[in-house]
Amino acid sequence: MRLQLECFLCLAIAVSFIERSVSTVTQNPAQTNVSSRTNPQTEDDEDFVPYQGERFTVFDWTLFRNLGKANDGNILLSPISIKLALVLLYEGAQDQTAIELSRVMQLPISQLATREKFNNILKSLQAPSSAYTLNFGSRIYIDNNILARQRYAATVKTFYNTDVINDNLSDAHAIATKVNSWVNNITQGYIEKMIDDEKSLEDSIMLIVNGLFFKSAWRRKYFALENTQNAKFHINVNQSVNVPYMHTVGRFYYAESSRLDAKILRIPYDGSKFAMYIILPHTLTGVNHIVSEINPFTLARDVWSMQELPIDVWIPRFKFEFTSHLEKTLRQLGIRDIFDDTALLTGIAKTRRISKHLRVSDIVHKCGIEVNENGTTAYAATEIQIGNKIEEGTFHANHPFVFYIEDETTGTILYVGRVLDPLNTSGTTGKVFVDFPSRFNPDAPNVTPNSGVPAALSTEDRYSFFNVELLQKVNENVEGNLVLSPTSAKIALASLVEGTGGRTQQELLAVLRLPPEIDIIRTAARRSLIPLKSHENGTEINVATRLWTNTALAVSNNYLTALYNYYGADSRQLNFRDTNDAASRINAWVRENTKDNIQSIIQPGALSSETQMLLTSTLYFKGLWFKSFDRHATRVRCFHVPYKGCQDVPMMENTSKYRYGYIPSLDTDVVEIPYSNRRTSMLIFLPSHQDSDPNLVTLSKDLSYVPIKTVLNNLNETELVLSIPRFSIQSKLDLQAPLIRMGVQDIFSPAANFTGVISNEYLRVENIIQNAKIEVDEKGTIAAAVTELTVVPLMANMAVTFIANRPFIFTIVDILTSETLFAGRYIGPDAGNSINSA
Repeated sequence: MRLQLECFLCLAIAVSFIERSVSTVTQNPAQTNVSSRTNPQTEDDEDFVPYQGERFTVFDWTLFRNLGKANDGNILLSPISIKLALVLLYEGAQDQTAIELSRVMQLPISQLATREKFNNILKSLQAPSSAYTLNFGSRIYIDNNILARQRYAATVKTFYNTDVINDNLSDAHAIATKVNSWVNNITQGYIEKMIDDEKSLEDSIMLIVNGLFFKSAWRRKYFALENTQNAKFHINVNQSVNVPYMHTVGRFYYAESSRLDAKILRIPYDGSKFAMYIILPHTLTGVNHIVSEINPFTLARDVWSMQELPIDVWIPRFKFEFTSHLEKTLRQLGIRDIFDDTALLTGIAKTRRISKHLRVSDIVHKCGIEVNENGTTAYAATEIQIGNKIEEGTFHANHPFVFYIEDETTGTILYVGRVLDPLNTSGTTGKVFVDFPSRFNPDAPNVTPNSGVPAALSTEDRYSFFNVELLQKVNENVEGNLVLSPTSAKIALASLVEGTGGRTQQELLAVLRLPPEIDIIRTAARRSLIPLKSHENGTEINVATRLWTNTALAVSNNYLTALYNYYGADSRQLNFRDTNDAASRINAWVRENTKDNIQSIIQPGALSSETQMLLTSTLYFKGLWFKSFDRHATRVRCFHVPYKGCQDVPMMENTSKYRYGYIPSLDTDVVEIPYSNRRTSMLIFLPSHQDSDPNLVTLSKDLSYVPIKTVLNNLNETELVLSIPRFSIQSKLDLQAPLIRMGVQDIFSPAANFTGVISNEYLRVENIIQNAKIEVDEKGTIAAAVTELTVVPLMANMAVTFIANRPFIFTIVDILTSETLFAGRYIGPDAGNSINSA
């Protein structure tokens, strides 16, 4: 016999009639007041859809976060300017130098993909337009004693539109004059001197310089000069200054971010390409929380939830400049080799005998911005010296905030900054003269770059955010052991999308991270179903979805056809007035599709006679381990249960090669245990420090920032002594409360819009119930496992040990799609089963 794992669940969504009278709907007085003051001539009628392509901004926000923590006052940087300068270094880097640049910048996996990425960004930024002004250029100066490699010069010209210029860098005054003149021209006179100290060039043999200038009017004339008023800006709890506030009342895209505890406002520029986003914390001191928590995945979720609303907007006029010396910050992120004598930049040039070894001596970044009633002017330049040296409805930005300017056609961030004092017009990180440890220094601290998340996300990647977020929300209110199927819940919710409209549909799309285009929604749903119907090498997966409708309900044929073709769902009519017969038929279908492992989804007396629709979705999984555990190796061991101490549990053990890794951003060890079809695996997440997170709430939250695909990419095959407990969990969950906290509210309310299902009746979702069960155990012996067992005493001292003897999170994932079929938490043998999450 072989070890096997079985999982099965059933999810049901019941939809009932509701009474709704349009005349009884009350309006929020504040909203009514704002609406009455909105000038219809200034309303923005654009149909805003957030950028849907792959994002490339992890490095941007990581750099911003580190600069924000290290510097007081206003800060400003241009991520694309810095990235372009660094990628020109990357093109000539080798070995550890190239690895560090690629890892920290989160570059695509291949050099060709990196070139294509930047080439597409540059084409977008350098495309001419009459609606705005955008200048972006770069050049490389190389000393006459250096012979630039022809291949390098051709590469940077072809893909990055960058010229390589040979010049006499020993003449510091002459080269400083040329660089300053070129930067001054690119930034239209806003940066007169990129190089202030000519002596800093004395040892330079190569300079990488770029400039960026952006000027655009607002898309509409939102802010009239006569509406600008002076008022207090609260720098902190005890300090305020008087500043001029631009004021308008109009329709803007707006969202509330629970993760950032902030409001987000989008103000588009002329040309429908760029927009400024202002992130305003709810509290006076909340800007530091935003700086520490912000990342592209949090923002993507929040931007997708934006709605066009009438907003009373007050924004201070501000203008300031900021200069950064980036060596210290980049070292902290993990880019260290380029600054040391170990730097390998041999792909750039062939050095003559009298020339010195190439390494970066300084990276200087100058930025400035002015925001007023007419629009925005922003400018930036980056120089790398290479040598060898020794209220709701109201958006009142009257306290510190974060902003960024994005090219919404490519998702590129041009500028990002923090405003602590609108009257402070300049700032600098200063040049820090400190001896930094190199990677050859044994006393060097172990700095791990925050590279837990990928730079590029597809529609399917964003669609998978729901999986971990549902686990996170359920985990917040459920004690003890837990198992659920995010995939089953997602299939059920996605199948409702085409039957809804208005705000109801917008909420579902926002939570599922789906764009409004119906073809993309159907493609994502269909791809998620592919791995859910298979029977291969002893591993069986089967999903079944059915819509049960009242015999008197005239459901749209178009909706039923879409359910069948794209969501794998069929339909049956039932007489819900005969509640006993209806429940009996539904439960019989559940038993059939879970192979009698779940007996019922509807308890006696729980089905209302007013029910009009009921959606059920089952997911059955049975898998054999690819590498079996020997039951004779199972023995009772200590499992550390929170607040209870050591409890004896049967622990299965095997020594073999498994894909394993430590994920720094989660502070967690992860092991992948494959099933016999080699497509599905169980992942076990074992936190490094149990005491600080006994119920795994922090880990479940952190998982929402690190996609499963990223976790899988960071696992490496390792000789491992693997020890996990036998366990069995059954959960009965009401998902209404977790989904409401995630933003799905309308489907449960009188405002629900199900016009895609039936046009002449009012419907709402009454409840969403999920039953789930999982069993992990051994049921026999495999000869190969006994053979492997014989080498345990010889290999145990050499192999890494992974002993899941304390609470852990587990998932069952499809490796090819990163889809989470099941997820759960194991606290201990006596933690019990989950009954309700409400």
